[in-house]
Amino acid sequence: MKRISFLLAVLAPSTVALAHHGAPSNAQYDMDNIVELEGPVTEVFWRNPHVRIRLRDTSGEIWEVESGPVSWLARLGWTADIVNVGDHVRVAGNVSRRRPNEMALTNMLLPNGQEFTGSSRPRPLRFSEQRLAVDRIEIDDAAREQAIRDASGIFRVWAWGVGEFGGGGTPNNEAEMLTESALAAREAFEVLTDEPILDCVQDGMPRAMFHPTVLEFTDGGSELTLRSHEHDIVRTIHMEPAPDPSTQPAGPLGYSVGAWEGDTLVVTTTRVDWHLSDDEGTPQSPDVRLVERFTPTPDGSRLDYEVTAYDPVNLTGPSVRTAHWMWVPGLEVLPYECELWER
Repeated sequence: MKRISFLLAVLAPSTVALAHHGAPSNAQYDMDNIVELEGPVTEVFWRNPHVRIRLRDTSGEIWEVESGPVSWLARLGWTADIVNVGDHVRVAGNVSRRRPNEMALTNMLLPNGQEFTGSSRPRPLRFSEQRLAVDRIEIDDAAREQAIRDASGIFRVWAWGVGEFGGGGTPNNEAEMLTESALAAREAFEVLTDEPILDCVQDGMPRAMFHPTVLEFTDGGSELTLRSHEHDIVRTIHMEPAPDPSTQPAGPLGYSVGAWEGDTLVVTTTRVDWHLSDDEGTPQSPDVRLVERFTPTPDGSRLDYEVTAYDPVNLTGPSVRTAHWMWVPGLEVLPYECELWER
């Protein structure tokens, strides 16, 4: 067996995922407009949040081609040595709505004659009859067995966005729960100009909990730690009794106080200095209060999540969103290492 790595924990495309963390969406790309290009690769950027290449087409123009996150692509068989500067490739993709000479990759014909279709769900081949072979990474038996021995309640590794393991969520506020000013702000939100995590800015609460990713709880007694692969987020949950939150500094992740209700971890978070409540641009005020409930199933196979937001400025009442993760014994949370690529 091969040793487990985070390559197993890739982000499969999801209709509820933030567009810039999974498959491209029609907010950024014209999903009905596909163009084909060919030429030599001039640059390769193999880092999160998205792998990109540049190529020179037959007219001499440089195009930027965007694909998915590093770990997702690696799971599909595309590793950093698949395509190199100087390789002659053919590509097809959806044209950007905002930037000239930019596309979201759907198909790439590699120099070896194999074709990568850019998705965990096989798209039709476009240029050849040979799909890129996938060398799937298996979980090491010893790592799996050790994880099973160590797991206790919520204290284990959970996955959302791994196709064969499931997981999912409803990350956005319902429109009927928003005030008129919040609806107007959401309508004016522009992903490419107003979305901070496109610039590798670490996300804040509650959005930090709605990335299709892998997370882990560890027990520190008076403090619990929640680590997420996405943007290397680390949350500290102070177990009761805890200091008065009003005396604590504000920050994007806020100040979290936890308590147990049976096997359910209930976390109340205030002091949130983060202006976005969801990925659609719903605003959030400093007065927001978030109440989270983390409930593992009795067999430990699934973690159910509910967060209720109370924001008197932007919400007409409590806004409830949910998600769930699946237990994957032997999975690890490795660094995200986001890095920007100069345009």
